[in-house]
This record gives sequence, structure tokens and C-alpha cells, in this order.
Amino acid sequence: MHLIWGKGFSEIQIYKTANIDRRLFSKIRSDADYHPQKQTILSLIIALHLNMEESSDLLARAGFALSPVNPIDTIYQFCIENAIYDFGIIDELIYEQTETINPYKADTSY
Repeated sequence: MHLIWGKGFSEIQIYKTANIDRRLFSKIRSDADYHPQKQTILSLIIALHLNMEESSDLLARAGFALSPVNPIDTIYQFCIENAIYDFGIIDELIYEQTETINPYKADTSY
């Protein structure tokens, strides 16, 4: 929670910005044995506007790391390194990347 206070955000701002349910956020905050999913951690990183060092530390504490071979992880890394904390932009980059990897993925017309 020191990350939230240190960044000048309220807890409500963070869980709403990260699109995390209040109960899940409370569980993350209060249950030391709970291990959230990687996507939840990434959402918190973006909502908190963490830099790469802070992001790597938070991911490691949850037992994760960004993988250089995972296209979505590389997008998150790019966004964090370039201070892009807009979920709309991140989602668009992920959509574009996944369409490039598999352009037929979304095509259900056949």
C-alpha cells in the first residue's frame, strides 16, 4: 500500500482505474497468502503509473516477470518504459499485436 500512498493516489482511484473489484483489491491488500493473477498485477502497475524498476519488483513479489518472448508482456514493458498508462492505448496495441500474430483469429465468417 505504500506504493499507492507514495504515488498520491487513493485506494479507490487505484482499484477503479485498474478495473479491479473492491473485494479482490481488499483481498490483495489484506491476505499475505493470496497470489493475484499476472494480469491483475499488470493492471495495478498501469493504474499506479509505476516505472520499470517498481514494476519488476511488484511482479517479482507476486512470483511473475515480464517475458521478452511474450508479445503482450513486451507491449506492457514498452508502455511502462515510455510512461504510457492509458488502458485504451494499451488495449489497442495488444489488439493490433494479436491480430498480427493471428490475423484469422477474429474472423468467424467462414
